[in-house]
Amino acid sequence: MRRLIVLLAGLAACASAGPPPGGPEDHAPPQIVSTTPDSGQLNVKMKEVQFQFDEVVSDRPAGAAGLDRMFLISPRNGDPRVSWHRSRISVRPQRGFRDSTAYRITMLPGIADLRGNVRKEGATLVFSTGSGFPTLGIVGTVFDWSAQSVTKGAYVEAIAKRDTTIVYLSASDTSGQFDLGPLPAGDYLVRALIDQNSNRVFDRNEKWDSASVTVTATRPSVELDLIERDSVPPAFADVVADDSVTMTITFDKPIDPGTPLQPALVAIRRADSSVINVTEVRWGSVAARARAAADSARRADSVRAAGGGNPPPVVRPPTPSGVRAPPPPRKPKAPAPERVMVATVSPTTPMLPGQTVRVTTRGIRNLVGNSSELTRSITIPKPVPRDSTRRARPDSARPPARPPARPPARPPQYP
Repeated sequence: MRRLIVLLAGLAACASAGPPPGGPEDHAPPQIVSTTPDSGQLNVKMKEVQFQFDEVVSDRPAGAAGLDRMFLISPRNGDPRVSWHRSRISVRPQRGFRDSTAYRITMLPGIADLRGNVRKEGATLVFSTGSGFPTLGIVGTVFDWSAQSVTKGAYVEAIAKRDTTIVYLSASDTSGQFDLGPLPAGDYLVRALIDQNSNRVFDRNEKWDSASVTVTATRPSVELDLIERDSVPPAFADVVADDSVTMTITFDKPIDPGTPLQPALVAIRRADSSVINVTEVRWGSVAARARAAADSARRADSVRAAGGGNPPPVVRPPTPSGVRAPPPPRKPKAPAPERVMVATVSPTTPMLPGQTVRVTTRGIRNLVGNSSELTRSITIPKPVPRDSTRRARPDSARPPARPPARPPARPPQYP
């Protein structure tokens, strides 16, 4: 019996000496070990291409409904047909590969293994079913125009104007850049889309932009500024009288930046139809900067009037030696389109408190050029009177005042 106990103890010690079953925990995403055909190969004659990974991959990628949403075949010939074979994925066009055509197969980020480790980078395979490659293409950058930042993962396509059935596909990377091609010389319509539902179709309420591009002997670069664009003209979101001579008008969608700002855009009339003269119309951001500059100048004047001289300069900490400041984030060439306009009226015809006025705008265009006449009546608010009878509240942050110290009592004096 004693011998059996010693033997079992030895077996337990041996079992606990090695690493846990299954080996060390895997945190690495799946890696591509080979593709068929090889990238750059000519005269390819096969029905599908294959991506071989170093481990079993999941058939449910991250951020997509299925594996077919993870691949782009350019030029397009129907939706991709994608098959899962554990550690291998095969891809083919719906209607097969065309003869004498250069193809670019793009695998998007999101392929994961069975432990949930996700590839954050994509991959590209280029081959030709003919004897050569076109040397041209289209490159560019995609921005979210309203957010003033680059857009990663945008769906990009170039439609050949000579034959609209030929469509080249790409997607923007983490820096917002894309590469379309290889493709032959010609005229193309380039479009980009933030494809919220991943159906690769331009739907309402999705941000998009397009540009016409001519490809000759070079690879032209194009900037695409994505924003929601629809045909419905702008409508009022809010109309507010800031004071007797300033009115802020907010619209429900961005306004065409090319709209010439002039007093004729805004008409203001009183209830008796008398005119309140509009002298200036500015973008909301321009008016806000002007107010900030005026407030800053007013504060500086008050400091000087109080004998404080000029305000002290702002001192910024020095940059550590040998450390370069990161470059500023890339932004589109054009500032974000605005939704707010500020109208200024003449001081000789102010908007008086308690009056009802009718505000009309004409010629305010949306981003596709559509406009309509808008009218709204508002009442100029009356200033709130101050209550002079209310006593000031004590400052709760200030400690209560101590009563004055009493002088020490004098001892009684006896004769």
